[in-house]
Amino acid sequence: MRFSFFLPLWAIILSLVIATGITIFFYLRLKHPLSKILRTTLITLRFVAITILLSCLLAPVIIERKDVTPPTHFSILVDTSSSMQLEDDYNGVSDISRIDQVNQLLFTESNQFLQKLQKEYSIHLHGFDTSLNQSHIVGEEFVADGKLTNLSKAITEAEKTTKGHPNAGILLITDGSHNASKFPLNKIVDLSIPIYAIGVGALSPPKDIQIQNIETPPIAHTGHETIIRITVIQSGYTTKSTRLSLRETETNKLIDAEILTFEDGTSNENITLIKGQGVIQGTKHIVDLKVTPESEGTFQYKIVLPAYDDELTDENNVKTISLKVIKAKLNVLYLEGRPRWEYTFLKRTLERDPDLNPTFAVLSKNIRQNTVLANEDGYYPQQNKQITQFPNTLQDLTKYDILILGDITDQHLTTTQQQSIVNFIEDRGKSVVFLPSYNALGNTGYRKSKINQILPIQIPQNGCTERDADNFLNLTQFGSYHPMMQLSDTLEGNSNIWNNLPPLSKVFQGFQLKAGATPLLEIQNIGPIMIFQRVGLGKSLLFTAEGLWNWHFGVNTYKNEDLQNTYPRLWAQILRWMAQQSDDDTIYISSDAPTYNQGDMAKIRVNAYSPTFQPQNNADIQIFVTAPNGAQFPLQSQSEFDNNSASQGNSFIAKLIVDEIGTYRLSAKGTLGNIPLGEDNIEINVQPQLIELESPQLNENLLKLLAEQTNGVYLTIDDADKLPDSINSEQKPVFVDEERDLWAHPLILISIVGLLGTEWFLRKRIGLT
Repeated sequence: MRFSFFLPLWAIILSLVIATGITIFFYLRLKHPLSKILRTTLITLRFVAITILLSCLLAPVIIERKDVTPPTHFSILVDTSSSMQLEDDYNGVSDISRIDQVNQLLFTESNQFLQKLQKEYSIHLHGFDTSLNQSHIVGEEFVADGKLTNLSKAITEAEKTTKGHPNAGILLITDGSHNASKFPLNKIVDLSIPIYAIGVGALSPPKDIQIQNIETPPIAHTGHETIIRITVIQSGYTTKSTRLSLRETETNKLIDAEILTFEDGTSNENITLIKGQGVIQGTKHIVDLKVTPESEGTFQYKIVLPAYDDELTDENNVKTISLKVIKAKLNVLYLEGRPRWEYTFLKRTLERDPDLNPTFAVLSKNIRQNTVLANEDGYYPQQNKQITQFPNTLQDLTKYDILILGDITDQHLTTTQQQSIVNFIEDRGKSVVFLPSYNALGNTGYRKSKINQILPIQIPQNGCTERDADNFLNLTQFGSYHPMMQLSDTLEGNSNIWNNLPPLSKVFQGFQLKAGATPLLEIQNIGPIMIFQRVGLGKSLLFTAEGLWNWHFGVNTYKNEDLQNTYPRLWAQILRWMAQQSDDDTIYISSDAPTYNQGDMAKIRVNAYSPTFQPQNNADIQIFVTAPNGAQFPLQSQSEFDNNSASQGNSFIAKLIVDEIGTYRLSAKGTLGNIPLGEDNIEINVQPQLIELESPQLNENLLKLLAEQTNGVYLTIDDADKLPDSINSEQKPVFVDEERDLWAHPLILISIVGLLGTEWFLRKRIGLT
């Protein structure tokens, strides 16, 4: 005890002496006869009351030592991913799931597992799958329905909930499956928290056959065999066989199949033994199935494995893939009117392109008798890929995808052949590239033939005039964004390439553009030299200059490495774009993958162009989704604009969580003000999230390593009752001194009142009051 109000000792003694002296003086001076005992009693009562009252004025307090040791926290994390639904042989019973074993351990009253821990610690009970769930209500059973397991995220989030408080550790009750990311062991060790683990499940994998992985080429070609490589793994089977088949999703038509035999002792380049816990647990098979697409488009196929009755699940026995099929090789026919450098360099470039199947012909009309040309009807002999006669009918011509016409006149082709070319473009939707010179653009060239109607220019009556072309090349506004003209990944880089190309030798002038013709490339102060126009259902492209071959020869001569691929790249882009028949759409929608697992996030990209192929970053884009259950809803998109990137300036990004199994259909529409830009559609396939079943056995090695590295303990669920004694939690007690006021205590008041009251009563009785 101590006093809050301090007075010197002499002052306290002096106060007591004065108070005592006054009391004694008062009672000794009384004339009323009092016995010695009564007088002494009255003086004592008054003295004690004054002493207590004086002590209260000094504010006495009593000091008590109080134990304020904070409670020690202990987190219990229960794995609620779908692998915990699996049923293992537990204590001779094979129909009890892993999560049921956990619920029995925690909530069966006879186990007393949770109750023992609650006596020692402040328990935090959580479920987890990809992240930590909210605090679980004790007594309410856990349900295992998570799609993935992220042990590390659950541990780190649990650590944050008790940060700054005494923590005895974290208990994981799990099968050890961690499939959401690579397990960051060092990061968990750095938390400096003991991790205790109780393993649930069997060490050996259950019986199961699954399609683990499928490898497909990004693009398949019509008429060419495409190999689809499939990895199949199985566990628990030693003497069985099954058939792996490739089928069309829509029609279920069988495309290819192969028999797989599961034998422990078999191992070759396509079969690998899977070992674990020192024994063979299964086999992995690599199988190549083949498909030969016959037409262009995007097609869905399914890989199918029959399911056995005793198999873990049949959901991983079927997987769907999408295969984009394009034309194998473009069939190109190049007809030239005379040998020249333009033909030589372009022929060499087309022959070297692996995606082209070119055919060449040089047809001369200046034929002398008894010459090789006379014997070949005017066609120059070629080593290969030569035709002996230009197609006479439209049917013969339509086997080609694109036609290149060089410096020819109206005399090179018959009227029937000329009309076939016109119909080839206007009616069949094919394309033609004109690569003329002075003959074709003269007064006896294209102008006098039926071909004139598919030219993007009007040739004057006397033909076009020639002049040297030594000025710089410039892309027009439309050409700057056109797909054919993109020789770099950025607008600035593309413009620099065009400006630095070697000069052309000749340019032709005096023509007029037809209505709808679009210049893509021009020469300063001269005019356009590359002109595009739609003609009927097809396309027409015209070069009004000569010397394009110098973009190859001149670049290589001066060893300009930055421009060495310009010429072949330009012609590859020209021929592929001109051969496309679906370029009218100026809205393009795509996804970052053709197939997703349930719960994945699909990234959707929409690119918007104007009719002149100028990126439209201010377009109004609407995306509509039709889910597998038929529900329709809009999907919000966001512009992804980048001034330095031609490919990103017109991109709109949307994200979609695909949480239903089946096919999602997405439609994108675009408008610019009141002008519609078009519409495009895609389909994406969603399959069950089965990664939890790929390695469903107990991952005891990970749990043991985790416990060992963090100074925890690993136990099986059968030994879980040993956990309370295994927790190392030595916390020093914390005490504080607590002051409690005595002067305000009710007993003090009662004592003073009692003493003075007793004195008054005695005085009253003897007649002193």
